[in-house]
Amino acid sequence: MLLFAVSVPWYLPPGSPARLWLGLPHWVVISLLAYLAIAVFTAFVVTRYWRVPPADGDADDTEGTP
Repeated sequence: MLLFAVSVPWYLPPGSPARLWLGLPHWVVISLLAYLAIAVFTAFVVTRYWRVPPADGDADDTEGTP
């Protein structure tokens, strides 16, 4: 949840001068880095904790059965 809060630059003071980082306003770079962190975290969680049942025709597998 913290990564989503960081991705929206609402915490920056209004009217502050836009500093340029890599040719982009600093809030754009902050948002892009937060979105990248969200994507990496999501990929980590999916690869680490998402369990897929084996496709060996197990008798307990009732997927697709009406």
